[in-house]
Amino acid sequence: MFKLNEYLSIQPSIVALSLVSLVVMMGASMVTPSLTLYAQQDLGANEFLVGAVIAGFAIGRLVFDIPSGVLADRLGLNRTMILGLGVLVSSSVLAGFAPNYWVLLSARVFEGIGSSIYVGAAIAFVLLSSEASKRGTNIGSYQSMLMLGPIMGPIVGAPIAAFFGYNAPYLAFAAVIAVALAIVAALAYSGRLDVARPVLGHESGGSRKADMTVYLNTAAIATFGFAFLRSGIYTTGMPLFAYGSLSLSVFDVGIMLTMASIANLVSSFFSGKLTQMYGMQKPLFAAILSAAILVAIMPLSTSMLLLLAIVTLIGVTSGFFGQSIVWAAEQIEEKVKKKSVADAGRALGVHSHVTRGIGFNRMIGDLGLVLGPLFIGYFISAFTGNPLLWFVSFGLTGVVLGIVSFLILGTKVKCNIPRR
Repeated sequence: MFKLNEYLSIQPSIVALSLVSLVVMMGASMVTPSLTLYAQQDLGANEFLVGAVIAGFAIGRLVFDIPSGVLADRLGLNRTMILGLGVLVSSSVLAGFAPNYWVLLSARVFEGIGSSIYVGAAIAFVLLSSEASKRGTNIGSYQSMLMLGPIMGPIVGAPIAAFFGYNAPYLAFAAVIAVALAIVAALAYSGRLDVARPVLGHESGGSRKADMTVYLNTAAIATFGFAFLRSGIYTTGMPLFAYGSLSLSVFDVGIMLTMASIANLVSSFFSGKLTQMYGMQKPLFAAILSAAILVAIMPLSTSMLLLLAIVTLIGVTSGFFGQSIVWAAEQIEEKVKKKSVADAGRALGVHSHVTRGIGFNRMIGDLGLVLGPLFIGYFISAFTGNPLLWFVSFGLTGVVLGIVSFLILGTKVKCNIPRR
């Protein structure tokens, strides 16, 4: 049913950028096992402030997602990616040497800004350099390769934190991103990251104002759900539960995050083919609803093995995250085509709409990244000492994800992008 060669036939430029993103993701995930401990034990943060420092990354992305889309459209994808990686290096160094909690929080916000700039441009490159009918497959392949980063990151980051201090992974993160920056600069200089600009209407001489209704779509709901799951459970809820309820070590959490990333890798590899076969709506509904159920039963875990099994299955559902972005691009293109018929003289080109629309879609997702850790962090802090602490916190998180899944299923969507 699934032919491996179909996934390996993507253009070399996407493979090259995927490897760069792999390096970026590896660096970012190096800090995940120890971040809660860094904020709590080294800088004196409580559970809610831990959620806030994790959300700080998403806040930076949230406030800069739409500007980053405009920046990529105006500055070009190459320069935008280089700028984003430069901000990531600087903010990581600041986080590594943070003298107090508030400096770490500020560094996390700037880290989010850098991520917004780089990731938005990278995803735009993959989408805009792919044929419309192959976007799902190419995004799946791109996500599969970059998800090797979170597999390696915790394995490398946990020992660094254990032997050199909880802040040390951030300094290693800065070094890794510096390598990625050099690679992107070399690729940009060689012209391998250039993208042709298909134009719809009279982009060069018309108005540059974009109607925001073009970017509103059902895919944003799915993006929100996956992001809420990632920051609320992977980065905040699961580590706090592992440390507080099961008394696991930073190595144990690193192993679980790695296994979840492996599951994510396998799932994302085939998610593009599944959405080509069955459309976007039903697979994304099933993925988020399954995650909701798994999150709700997580407090039943009485050992590392049981928690590992649940986290790994959640990783399978998270593998469909990239498809929500593809779905957003499809819906944006469909709206652009309809709008151009009535307003061809003032329409932005497809390139500009997709680039800016990705920023808007990611802004909705980053709203989920902000609310996820704050939501579960609040309930964990508020119910501390209560025997129902974990059941309330994870149960309510599961309810939010369940609502998101049925919102996806209950929305009527029509898209005429060809599928193969």
